[in-house]
Amino acid sequence: MPAFIAILVIALLELFVFNLPFWQTVGSRPEQAHDDGVGSGLTVESDGSAVVTDPDNAWRDLSADQSIEYLYMGHSDTEHPRQDDAVRWRISTAKNTDGGWYNANADVGYSPSSEASRYSRVGGRATRVRIRYQMDKGAVIPYNTVTVNPHVPMRFSPLRLALEIIVALLVILFRPSSRLYRIRLARTRACLVPLALCAAFACLVPLGLFAMAAPQDNPEPVYWDFYATWQATDQYQRLADAILHGRAWLDYPVNDAFAAMANPYDTRSRTQLALNHPDVPIYFDVAFHGGRYYSYFGVLPALLLFAPFKAVTGMPLPTNASIAVVALLASAACTLLAVQIARLIGRRRPVSLGATMLAIIAFMLGNGIAMLIQLGLFYQIPQELAVACAAGGLAAWIQAKLRGLDSGDPDKRFLALGSLLMALTIASRPHVVVASLIAIPLFADEIRGLWCDGLDGRRGLLRETAVWACALIPYAIVFLPQFAYNMARFGSPMDFGATYNLTGYDMTHFHAPLTQYPAFFFHYLLQPPNLTAHFPFVGQDGIPLTTWRSEHPHFGGWFMTDAPFAFILFALAVWRPLMARAKATGLVAGALVCAGLAFLVDARITGVDYRYEIDFAWMIMIAVVAVLYALDAGFGAVTVNDVAEEKETGACANMTGHALPFDARSALRRLVFGWFTTGVVAAFLFLFFKQFAPGMNMPVRIWWDVASWFLFM
Repeated sequence: MPAFIAILVIALLELFVFNLPFWQTVGSRPEQAHDDGVGSGLTVESDGSAVVTDPDNAWRDLSADQSIEYLYMGHSDTEHPRQDDAVRWRISTAKNTDGGWYNANADVGYSPSSEASRYSRVGGRATRVRIRYQMDKGAVIPYNTVTVNPHVPMRFSPLRLALEIIVALLVILFRPSSRLYRIRLARTRACLVPLALCAAFACLVPLGLFAMAAPQDNPEPVYWDFYATWQATDQYQRLADAILHGRAWLDYPVNDAFAAMANPYDTRSRTQLALNHPDVPIYFDVAFHGGRYYSYFGVLPALLLFAPFKAVTGMPLPTNASIAVVALLASAACTLLAVQIARLIGRRRPVSLGATMLAIIAFMLGNGIAMLIQLGLFYQIPQELAVACAAGGLAAWIQAKLRGLDSGDPDKRFLALGSLLMALTIASRPHVVVASLIAIPLFADEIRGLWCDGLDGRRGLLRETAVWACALIPYAIVFLPQFAYNMARFGSPMDFGATYNLTGYDMTHFHAPLTQYPAFFFHYLLQPPNLTAHFPFVGQDGIPLTTWRSEHPHFGGWFMTDAPFAFILFALAVWRPLMARAKATGLVAGALVCAGLAFLVDARITGVDYRYEIDFAWMIMIAVVAVLYALDAGFGAVTVNDVAEEKETGACANMTGHALPFDARSALRRLVFGWFTTGVVAAFLFLFFKQFAPGMNMPVRIWWDVASWFLFM
């Protein structure tokens, strides 16, 4: 029945909602619009084009002998198949009874590369339309013939259909009454196949969004006229060259006047100097120290990806290729971690296949990678690689714990592997290494047991020493070379070079007022999104700051956009008995504390920018999925074997000795999982439409193709 309802809803949406213009114009009488002239700011050329000479007075007047419901912008000889520049306008309308124009304020228009976008909605029984072009001075636009009330064809979009099917599947699979919640997570084919499909979806969604956006890959530095400097977009390729040639510095040419500045980190002075001394470029978002340029971004991506690729092929690794690789690694690691946490909590109370699959999808939406990937910025490479290492390290630690449950001695191989992966974060995104502290609540029982064994005698002490060696030596193996690398560059083992960054403000001498942190917390986590009823429905949020701070594009707080399902964390006091019974309290607390520490570092150094959510959002997601599993396990049936444990935790128990569902518990379970599923669907839709928000680099043709879905609006 749910599948039938979904098919019916999708069919209705496709036939009668998104194709409503077809039914509205099926009996229309198309005619060519009367061309009533242009404004003084628009010059019509003889070749069928027009030039905007004054944007304030660039308009075109059209009229018809009938009410104008839709317009169709015809083809022009000046249009070429490769042209994909959008033509934007706002319309003014007038009826026969009107004495003047009524102005709309939403930008509409079309792209010559998108046939579907040539249709434009008017309505309101208007007989006259003024097209007010929203184009820059000097813009050349097609001067098309315009058809009034054309027959709008019925159109079906594979992308739209895929979006509808995904949303339908999310609702069907994860609704509270889904059969998946009645299947216990186990190593059976019935579990492994759905898990593999879910994992593949979680890993491929970010890559699909990346491919759809197709961001431009810049193999050379890009000039940024706002700062009169060159953005060092190729610094990982340069860092790979430096590694292969045995040096720590980057081979960017140094402007002598810039090197002689008393404070080269002062952005305003540096910008003015760059304008006055343009002979040698000055670079942006790269560290400068001792008269040379360095990359303050983690060296691990260069060691693992860029340098080996250059050594084998002799060519630089494209930035987009490396972004795809690290995004895939991070997504796979987060998926594995979600499964491992389910196994960890499921060792005491059964966790269902449905909850595990739901957690995998939620982790993909909430870790921030899919939200950022479309920009194609090299900044995300060290962030995502750090998440891949840290999430993989935690997954290995959990495996070590699970293998040592019977003996109380964690598996030393997986313990060492987890420590090695976690330690590598310092060579990629240094402050993500705070996630190592999650080991304290994770191995709390083992730490106490080893301590007691060490006090009992020599054998216990040797066993304790061996375990601690496996846990700590990998950190030394990674930290010592990193500290030596820091020493060679900046003269201090703990100096990673971030304060020497040539960015939009003087990081060397900047100190953020502590009173701004509550505002940062609100904007990063709780700021409501800027939603509208006009495509793309998502806009950027303003960030008012009383004292200057670095501030970048933002689309709303993490809880309000990426992960509305995560609001279950605000009811931790309610879930505490269930979390205690599942032994999840320490893991949740540890993950939230580590996320808070990483958040403080990001907020202090960078201000507000949704790009930095990747550093700490994945840690919050650890807490979210742990709570989800605890609720999934706790909302199940209760047997007589649970009585003693439920008395201890204060939970209500049934003492009949039979598995009987509690009505109140069942209702609460349906409410929680209904909310969580709704939040996942909302986050997925927000993620999709945010790709088309202003400032994003969605290709023009795809942007207008998707905008045409909502022509009826």
